[in-house]
Formats: sequence, structure tokens, C-alpha cells
Amino acid sequence: MARLCNKTAAVPTDISIEHLKKRFAHHPHITREELLGFYRSVEPDLKESTFAWRIYSLKEKSQLKPIRRGVYTFSTKPQFHPQVEPKLNEIALKLNKAFPVARKCVWNTQWLNEWMIHQPGRFLLLVEVEVVAMESVFYFLKDEKYKNVYLNPDENLLERYIYEESESIIVKPLVTKAPLEKEQQISTPSLEKILVDIFVDRKLFSAFQGSELVHIFNTLYSTYALNITKMTAYAKRRAKDQELIDFMTKNTLLSELLSK
Repeated sequence: MARLCNKTAAVPTDISIEHLKKRFAHHPHITREELLGFYRSVEPDLKESTFAWRIYSLKEKSQLKPIRRGVYTFSTKPQFHPQVEPKLNEIALKLNKAFPVARKCVWNTQWLNEWMIHQPGRFLLLVEVEVVAMESVFYFLKDEKYKNVYLNPDENLLERYIYEESESIIVKPLVTKAPLEKEQQISTPSLEKILVDIFVDRKLFSAFQGSELVHIFNTLYSTYALNITKMTAYAKRRAKDQELIDFMTKNTLLSELLSK
């Protein structure tokens, strides 16, 4: 009996991240139920509310990363931090000053180059802003003497002009509740948003379709921590969630997360 007590005491009730990693060393993904089962193997009377707080604490410390609802990873994959080049940085800071209240983000399709098979020679600088400010932002950029600025271009404009230019600035609507990141003073799209957008806006992002799209999805999944719930929630706001799920399930490595 004494031995049993000593053995129990040797396992701390406040399970550390090292204990969790050791227990799930060969599990690329862990479900909430698996974590709860492990905690309760040490603390049989653990309350659901206490367990929920521990999960929250691990996520806040970036020790446990959610990849979809109820599924996590201890993966050490890095977060993506884009290099905002001088021109895009300049545009973003000017917009912050001129439109301080408007929700917006900026990014460059050149960021996708490192995840592609073939390197395109034409790039888009995306300025996404809430609809009410979109036209004002467009004319502001024109007044600031930026070249090749287009307001939410249709297929005709894309084919006649934009596809022929080495670099264009596209002002387009920012979807409400789109997942964004903050790089210093500049808002940029999360990787999840970028993936959904290049999947949905196929005409605008024509250079990234077909086998390139599959390669981009797979490379990003292998390199960075992606949150599937964030992706599908944003895709749902764009009315493309089921199409995205079908694409990822049939064509990409992310299918293993969707089947979890």
C-alpha cells in the first residue's frame, strides 16, 4: 500500500508539458478526449472546468496548438511572419494614418513564391479593407501617385490589364471576421486566410491554381502550424467551406486533420 502511495505521489497532479509530450510522443495530433483521459488517469476526480482551464493555459503559452475544434498538437512548427517589403510597408503606414478606424490588411503574392514549384514573374499587392472605405482607399492610393491601382477588378480587367503587368495594387473588400495577424503596426492576413483566398478567388490568383495550389497547401502544412477550424470558419463566411473541405480531403496532406 505504501509503495502505491509513493508511486502516485511521484506523478505530479499538475502535469507539465514535458509529461504530456512524453505520453503523446508518437501522436502527431491529440484529441481533447485523449488529453482528458490522460489527466484523469492521474487525477480521477478532475473537474471538466479545471481541465478546460488547463487547456486554455497551455494554448495561451503556445505550448499546445489547436489545429481544429477539439484537436491539438505539440508541434514545434513555427508561426509564419511575413517579410513586409518597403513599398507594402509604406502603403500600410499611410493607410493607417489616413484611415485609422477602418479594418484592413495588406499582403503580397510574392510571399507565396517560396512554396511554389514555378516562380511567377508578376505579383499582386493586396489592400483589403472594409467595404465602406474601399472606394476612398482606392482614390487615396491614386492620389498618392501609386501606379496600376485597381478597385476590385472583374475578369475583364484582370485579363486585359492586370495579367500583363509585373506588379499591380488590388483594392478589394475585406471579409468580416477574416483572420488577421499583426506585424508591428501592420495588419496582414493569417496563413489560413491566404490559403482560403487563393482557393476561392481563382481568377484573381490564377497563377496559383492546379498542381501549384496543391503544392502550396502541402508545403505550408508541412512547414507551419495551421488551424483547420480557422480555415473552415473563414471559408464558410465566403460560402465555400464544403468545397474547401472536399478539395483538402481529396488532394492534400491536410486530409489527415479532417479525418481526426
